[in-house]
Amino acid sequence: MNTLILTAMAAILVALGTWGIRHAPRLAPAALPGQERRHRARVLRRGGIACLVAATLLLAAGAHALLTAA
Repeated sequence: MNTLILTAMAAILVALGTWGIRHAPRLAPAALPGQERRHRARVLRRGGIACLVAATLLLAAGAHALLTAA
C-alpha cells in the first residue's frame, strides 16, 4: 500500500514538474521588465526540476518499501 501511495505522489510531482518546466516563460508575469521576467522563468524551471528530484526520491522510497516488505 505504501508503494502505491508513494508512486502516485511521484506521478503527480512528475506531471507538475514537467508542466512547470514547459510553461515557465508563460507563467512569469508579463508586467515585469525583460530581465526580471527571464529570472522568474528560470526560478520556475528550477521549481519544476525540484519536483522531478522529489519524484525520484519518492520512487526510490517506494521501491525500497516494496523490496523490504516481507
